[in-house]
Amino acid sequence: PQNFPLIQCPPNPPIYLLFFTLGPRSVDAFKEVDQDADKVLTRTEVKEHLKLSYEKGGKVHDDLYYEKILDDIFYKSDRDKDGMISAKEYNIYEHDEL
Repeated sequence: PQNFPLIQCPPNPPIYLLFFTLGPRSVDAFKEVDQDADKVLTRTEVKEHLKLSYEKGGKVHDDLYYEKILDDIFYKSDRDKDGMISAKEYNIYEHDEL
């Protein structure tokens, strides 16, 4: 265990960070993105999810913006480079950070 510095938020009492972990991602979040329930995420599904999320926040972007994000997501998450992100690659069942 590492020691983390004390962070004070005056006038409140001190807040201590004891520890944090990077655990598996949510099964529910995966299912929300997996529109056809085939247990893999395609670029189209992820792009549609991104667009909806940004639009909910009042931010609309062009396709190039989303393609750059998709490239990064699939570069980091599509470990077998088959063009889809499986449940395992999404990190539902593993505890490794993507």
